Amino acid sequence: MTTDTAPPAAAGTETFKQAQLKQLELGVQGMTCASCSSRVERALGKLPGVSEASVNLATERASLRFDPAALQPETIVQTITEAGYTPIIEEHEIGVGGMTCAACSARVERALGKLPGVVQASVNLATERATVRYLPEMLSPAGIAQTIAEAGYEPRPLNDEGVGAEAEDAHQDQRRAMRRDLWLAVGLTLPVLVLSMGADMIPSLAQRLGAIAPMTVWNGVQALLTTAVLLGPGRRFFRPGLIAFRHLSPDMNSLVMTGTSAAWAYSLAVVLAPSLFPPEARNVYFDSAAVIITVILFGKYLEELAKGRTSSAIKKLIGLQAKTARVLRDGAETEAPVDQVHAGERLVVRPGERIPVDGEVDEGSSYVDESMLTGEPAPVSKGVGDRVVGATINQHGVLRIRATQVGRDTVLSQIVRLVERAQGSKLPIQGLADRVIRVFTPLVLLIATITFVAWMALGPPPAVTLALVSAVSVLVVACPCAMGLATPAAIMVGSGRAAELGVLYRKGEALETLSHVDTVVFDKTGTLTEGRPRLTDLVAVDGDTASALALAAALETHSEHPLGAAIVAAAKEQGLDLADVEDFQALPGYGVQGRVNGRNVQLGAERLLRREQISTQALERQAERLAAAGRTPIYLAVDGEARALLAVADPLKPQAPALIQALRKRGLRVAMITGDAQRTAEAIARQAGIEEVKAQVLPDGKAAAVQELQRAGRRVAFVGDGINDAPALAQAEVGIAVGSGTDIAIEAADVTLTRNDLGGVVTALDVARRTLRTIRGNLFWAFFYNILLIPLAAGVFYPAFGLHLHPMIAGVAMGFSSLFVVSNSLRLRRLKPVALAEQAESGPDETPADPMTPAAS
Repeated sequence: MTTDTAPPAAAGTETFKQAQLKQLELGVQGMTCASCSSRVERALGKLPGVSEASVNLATERASLRFDPAALQPETIVQTITEAGYTPIIEEHEIGVGGMTCAACSARVERALGKLPGVVQASVNLATERATVRYLPEMLSPAGIAQTIAEAGYEPRPLNDEGVGAEAEDAHQDQRRAMRRDLWLAVGLTLPVLVLSMGADMIPSLAQRLGAIAPMTVWNGVQALLTTAVLLGPGRRFFRPGLIAFRHLSPDMNSLVMTGTSAAWAYSLAVVLAPSLFPPEARNVYFDSAAVIITVILFGKYLEELAKGRTSSAIKKLIGLQAKTARVLRDGAETEAPVDQVHAGERLVVRPGERIPVDGEVDEGSSYVDESMLTGEPAPVSKGVGDRVVGATINQHGVLRIRATQVGRDTVLSQIVRLVERAQGSKLPIQGLADRVIRVFTPLVLLIATITFVAWMALGPPPAVTLALVSAVSVLVVACPCAMGLATPAAIMVGSGRAAELGVLYRKGEALETLSHVDTVVFDKTGTLTEGRPRLTDLVAVDGDTASALALAAALETHSEHPLGAAIVAAAKEQGLDLADVEDFQALPGYGVQGRVNGRNVQLGAERLLRREQISTQALERQAERLAAAGRTPIYLAVDGEARALLAVADPLKPQAPALIQALRKRGLRVAMITGDAQRTAEAIARQAGIEEVKAQVLPDGKAAAVQELQRAGRRVAFVGDGINDAPALAQAEVGIAVGSGTDIAIEAADVTLTRNDLGGVVTALDVARRTLRTIRGNLFWAFFYNILLIPLAAGVFYPAFGLHLHPMIAGVAMGFSSLFVVSNSLRLRRLKPVALAEQAESGPDETPADPMTPAAS
């Protein structure tokens, strides 16, 4: 027998599912026709959980309804990107005041993550910042700030122009307020301690107090003083604690509030209505409540001071910035705040002054101290047309410069933002702590309740004494502050110290990833070598080396390749006249070709001549000899015949052999990728001490070479110059770009070395490994501390050993755990840069031959 009840039930289920769907709208850039919008629409429609998707080409917007349980906004954004288009996403950073533990930051993070249009939200307890990636069509910064306020915390706007100054001001205000509350709490708590414990420890004091007034009066005084402590200095725990309970997300404040309130309420009941309790249970615990608040405040104050030291790198960087600038306006010098300088304005910088902004020298010459960027103590000569960087120091002459980058676009501002971004990142290793913290505080409340009930039922009379003391101790000792600080404190100190040593992490995740790599792959030219090649040999089939060099240099005047520059430089040294070139064509990975004086000329690697089916037999022996000496053979062909062989050498950097040795000592495998011929590459590798070489790799094949190593199970860090190595830098687990000190905005790299010093590679690795080791130590301590002390506080060891944890001692222990984690992280400030020993240039052939002298066959 069938009934008609099933369809309505199914319909009801469908209605419920529809109610659970979430609406999402986002902008999409890059669509040019209807097929574009259709492709995006199809891609979105195929995602699991999407019930409806539509893309409007005219408005460049995508709209979809989806099940948030089956699909995350990050996946939607990634799908649009993979389809070849650009989803419009904005990133907003905002300060968050009032957070005291990991549960606080987790609650703010969850609240932000639930907002419509939020792709990703991350909250850092140590930096007290929230970073939100969101869809501007659905959310605004005002909505983000409102959500933080509704969660019970203080949203603090950050001004880009201030470059971190506002956060430091907020921390200073917070420290002053905490110091004021601490002294007030100490002043109120000391009399409570004297009245409660002094009378027990000093009989004469008890007699004097009894002579003045009965003990019930002194208990009343304790009640008044303790109430003042709780409602005064303790309000910083009570207000957020109540809000956390209201949101069903208890945190450290909730635990402190619950523990101290329980002790205070019980004691107050004993004072006001003693007849409700048996004589043996008429004990008061005002001292526990007052001392817990005071001790935790003291621990938090010390923690705040220590956290201030973790951001010392940011403070130092901010301190380098000039505050004012001499601007030429209407023909006169005007002193103006540096944030009021505009691009294009002319500035005057006198000797001894810091250069206010990035710019170019318009007039004058001087020497500039750029050690804050390059680490080199020797000043750099600057003249008209040279680039200067803000915060560097003009040493001698007067410079007139034209501002090119100001405000947040200066090199210094970029460095500060990179450091702040790395410090605010959340590492994968923190995921474990986050998962534990999510259930930890409710679990502690449950343990405290069980402890109270168990001792009330099983404890010796008066059972309420042991039950109350044990429950309060559990609540106080188990505050998860140390867990929340374990990771961000170490990241702040580690990445900040790295910045001082010339190593910039674009994101904090690179710290963890770099600590796990097992293979370091180097690009050769400009990374392991000087990047300034020179012509060392020239062999002409007909003996006319001057004509051959003139033809080769004529072609290379149109090329930007460093090997070509060496050939042009050699021709200029010889005073050769260079003819005009027609039909010039660069052949990436092969060479160049064109018409010179009506003749077809090709210049490049052996593979270029093979591709053109030109025989190289007459020059092969010389090419092999030169390649074996670590030089790059370059063939010159004229009208379809090989006419000459040129050899260019790019000397190895003096630090390279020591670098390879240092990496091997740290258990890493080292490889080199180059476009050079196999013999040349092997010769350079021998000089450097590298055994694994991938030669004759075209520029677009470097990423594939990295991928091949990854398929073999390697975790790869690729080191390159950050320009033509971008695909390989992006493909590797960690891309390390060797910068020039000013070019720090290399998007493809995870790590940028601001000093052209190979020792920075080892420094970056050491910082990453030490930071991860510190994080693991911090997490171990935080977890071990709670695992050990919660049972002790609950009285598990009391029946057998008489061991118990008094609430006041629990408060001290809780503060000590956080202080230990921060202090352990601060040890990273002692990290030293890795200094590599330099060795003189050496190779199979010490003395380069005269390029105009034919080489022996």
